[in-house]
Amino acid sequence: MKKKYSNKFSVAPMFKYTDQHCLYFYRQLTKKTFLYTEMITIQKMLFSKKLFKKKQIKKNNPIAIQLAGNNPLFLSLCAKKAYFLGFKEINLNIGCPSKKAKSGNFGIYLMNNPILVYNLIKAIYLTVPIQISIKIRLGTNENKNYRFLKNFIQLVSKNNYCIKYIIHARIANLQINSPKKNRNIPLLNYSYVYKIKKDFPHLIIIINGGIKTINEINEHLKNVDGVMMGREIYKNPLFLRKIDKKIFFQKKQIKIKKFIKKMSNYIKKKIIKGVPAIKIIKHMLNIFYKLPQAKKWKHELIQKTIYKNQIDDIFNKIHKLFDKKF
Repeated sequence: MKKKYSNKFSVAPMFKYTDQHCLYFYRQLTKKTFLYTEMITIQKMLFSKKLFKKKQIKKNNPIAIQLAGNNPLFLSLCAKKAYFLGFKEINLNIGCPSKKAKSGNFGIYLMNNPILVYNLIKAIYLTVPIQISIKIRLGTNENKNYRFLKNFIQLVSKNNYCIKYIIHARIANLQINSPKKNRNIPLLNYSYVYKIKKDFPHLIIIINGGIKTINEINEHLKNVDGVMMGREIYKNPLFLRKIDKKIFFQKKQIKIKKFIKKMSNYIKKKIIKGVPAIKIIKHMLNIFYKLPQAKKWKHELIQKTIYKNQIDDIFNKIHKLFDKKF
């Protein structure tokens, strides 16, 4: 029997952020949250031999891979590779407004071609037996009315090949070249996402964009099937511990001692294999979010893991610092 995973809460795919080390770190803070890899182009997925390891994916599950591309054959090959690695979902990026997405004709630029998106989804559906999702925006500055969004989903969801839609509740302004600005400047419009759920009750609708608190998550869950957060989690990763308790109602809390041990052992093993410690540590720095002397703690964590190799010492200090908070 196929195991089902909850769609209630997930961490967004963040390019150059949610890499394998970041995902491992997040998994030590939450067992129930659905995680997503950073965006991976079909070329990188097909031709990079050491992107992921099966054992690593198994430890991080439930986890989805986000792919970017516009070729049905290549995407089906990527999906097959992802399936055998152990990913539980294939997610298509139909929302990225970057220059790279424009030149490669993927991301948000595919929203203007729903027939192609449907064929991409169909190719994946006929290749692997795992869930397919797409991450989209409300539209663009050129197509920003509700009818455009509704027509897109109506066409793309035909035959129920894809029933899960993650909607960033902003349009993408294609006149703005900066993806960073596109995460903030266009106004949020949650009402369009709620309306999509009403118009397509059989679909799984996940809302994304500008969400910061547990109360906001619970309010959204009254109208949609799930909530996705991205930058707020990266800014304050310890927020994830609240998710298991307050969203998934888990009684057991992740112990600070176990968390510290897992991360310190992980760093030591990766250093032995030649992974620079900074590649892991950079994701952990924000555990000191809003703490007194946060800058000092960040500096010491970097110094003692990268330059002085005093991992046990710094992690023992972190243990004592957080012992009462966890």
